[in-house]
Amino acid sequence: MLIVPVENVTEGMVLEKDVASTSAKDYKTLLMKGTMITREMIDLLKRKGIKNITIKGDKEEQKIQPEPTPSASQTAEEIKNQHIGRALTELSSVFDNDGEIKELSQKAIEQVDSIADDILVDIGNDSSFLGNQMIALQNYDDYTYKHCLRVAMLSTSIANELHLPQNDIKDVIVAALLHDIGKSNIDHEIIVKPGKLTDEEFEKIKQHPLIGYEILRRTGGYNANILSGVLFHQEKFDGSGYPTGLSGRKIPLIARIITVSDVFDALTSNRPYRRPWSVAETEEYMLGGCGVHFDYDVVAAFLRSFNPYPVGTMVSLSDGRHAVVVRHNTNVLRPVVRIRGGNSAEEIDLSNDFRFLSLMITGIYSGSYNN
Repeated sequence: MLIVPVENVTEGMVLEKDVASTSAKDYKTLLMKGTMITREMIDLLKRKGIKNITIKGDKEEQKIQPEPTPSASQTAEEIKNQHIGRALTELSSVFDNDGEIKELSQKAIEQVDSIADDILVDIGNDSSFLGNQMIALQNYDDYTYKHCLRVAMLSTSIANELHLPQNDIKDVIVAALLHDIGKSNIDHEIIVKPGKLTDEEFEKIKQHPLIGYEILRRTGGYNANILSGVLFHQEKFDGSGYPTGLSGRKIPLIARIITVSDVFDALTSNRPYRRPWSVAETEEYMLGGCGVHFDYDVVAAFLRSFNPYPVGTMVSLSDGRHAVVVRHNTNVLRPVVRIRGGNSAEEIDLSNDFRFLSLMITGIYSGSYNN
């Protein structure tokens, strides 16, 4: 299978997985697995804002075959996709309010708790789910609540890798889902401003952890661990963060986890004022920031737990060629890839073949997928 940007989709390609809409208020299947793509379908995908689809990856796979009876694993995948759709819908209602949020409603509390339970099970039981969903969620605009969902998923993976107790992992998820709730009470024009913030505007942004903390404190029912995750997620390991200037291990672990996930998602997402960083660029930056911005142990757990290039992802290589990921290695940035284009079908182990130590993945491939 291949994960293909919609701008590179051509007629005749065959879907390996269902394609769902990107609307949080109207989450539904647009095209079914096994469908052969037509020009009209490509236009539909573009109108609906779909960024990537998964297609069958070779000539034999491209042959349309009758759909088998859904297996247990297919049913589980469908359920997980429904969870994502429901999470987007319900988080939008939590974050999108007319006027200032004083405290969360009982309905919002229950919605967040239910979303956290789904994430806890979905990511905990399937190591490949996170990477695939992070690619799929690129289909969505970067509104605050969608960012919070991605941060919650990444934070869950880190917490699992650190072998935290289930109750603590649930706290991490809830805090991550709500870590930016304070931004709902800040002028939206500041939040989405495409250029550099003024000093006055940045001072207002710096209030969002405390505002979020106060919203949850007034709401009641959130334990000290969750409250500290929301309050301290902008602190830095060297003490230069905000709102209190905590440093090192004085910053609660839950906040150190959310900080890593928050920064990774922010840097790899589209912003009006800059292009998204590649995964490699971002992870190099985060490693360089250990001891300054980040806790090394948390960054190391993140690097072990998150695979940014699921099998089937088409990637660009530093020598100008492109390839598809066919197997994973311990170093998730250096998988086994199969060269695409021309007559070559060479497989290269980027981790263990010493002839290719200087060759690296530079990002998701954006060229033609016809060869």
